[in-house]
Amino acid sequence: LYGGYKGSAGPVGFDVGVLRYQYPGHDLATSPNTTELYGAATFGPATLKYSHSVTNLFGFADSENSYYVEAAATFYLGNGFSVVPHVGYQKVKHSDAFSYTDYSVALAKDFGNGFIVSLAAVGTDADEALYVTPAGKFTGKSRLVLGAKYAF
Repeated sequence: LYGGYKGSAGPVGFDVGVLRYQYPGHDLATSPNTTELYGAATFGPATLKYSHSVTNLFGFADSENSYYVEAAATFYLGNGFSVVPHVGYQKVKHSDAFSYTDYSVALAKDFGNGFIVSLAAVGTDADEALYVTPAGKFTGKSRLVLGAKYAF
């Protein structure tokens, strides 16, 4: 669930709001349900965003006041192409081992009429022993991600 407000003040665009992640029927000792407040500012091609948890973060005990900060930019290359670099840092309060940096760079092609295709290289420095599925598979491997989006 989310709600927010977008606007601008002169050359700076802004976006503020609240996000609620709800996991019905969970059976974890510490609830994964998370509420975050966020604020973002955009100037030219660059955006800086800060998200702050006002509850425990996704099942981490005593993790209220964790945060995520990210910087991204969109550089238009012409002919419908753009490149979008991104870097972010997740701080898990009282669980430093679970804190990590993530990064990506995407190349996108806008074909018009709301159709965009992208290819992104994504990665993280998350601890391979900590970010695993129940089957023991590391969830933070570097990958190429192909995407397609249609807006109507």
